[in-house]
Amino acid sequence: MKKALLLATGLFLSTFSSQAQYISLGPVAGFGHSWVSNLTGTDRFKASPYIGVGMVYSKDVHWGWGGELAVSHEGYKADMGVNTVTVNPVYLRLPLRAYYFFGPYKSAIRPKVYLGPSFGFKVDEVQYINGNRVSNSDAMMTTYNMHSDMFNSFDVGLNTGAGVNVRLMPGTWLNMDLGYNLGFLDAVDNTSNTNNMNQNLRLNVGVLFGLK
Repeated sequence: MKKALLLATGLFLSTFSSQAQYISLGPVAGFGHSWVSNLTGTDRFKASPYIGVGMVYSKDVHWGWGGELAVSHEGYKADMGVNTVTVNPVYLRLPLRAYYFFGPYKSAIRPKVYLGPSFGFKVDEVQYINGNRVSNSDAMMTTYNMHSDMFNSFDVGLNTGAGVNVRLMPGTWLNMDLGYNLGFLDAVDNTSNTNNMNQNLRLNVGVLFGLK
């Protein structure tokens, strides 16, 4: 049994070692605007930052596969007559992506596009009325049909984007893109029969380092 376990471990490590040269890993961050579809009120700009780690596996010249694991601030900000309501759910977001890179690998600048599913797991939620944080004890929450967990705990959608990778040095790339995320599920727990889907548009930046 021990010999079989050691053999399996050795095979895994040797496989990972042989493929590591095609893997890039590093920090990623983004900032933009998030909103939710089919809500009452007038949309306002809602800051939507995120930070995490990204990974790309690219053995082929043009195709790559990867994704990110990030903490993502989403939600909405809307004018509701005399008051402004902001709800900020925080997700642990896992977008998976298929990348297509243009031009030869040795190019210093390589345009790219990507597409894939995105999964979100809510880890926190904060709500504000006129910039003041509120809780279930606030009378204003009843006025706007708010409660402690406006957003559902799980979200799934589609993420897509386009940008460029800039070679900083051999095996190190600066990644920049404009990305859009569209939710597929009803993200908001309310009494209406409309589908309120998460959406955001962000400028994303990261630095990925090739493993050797």
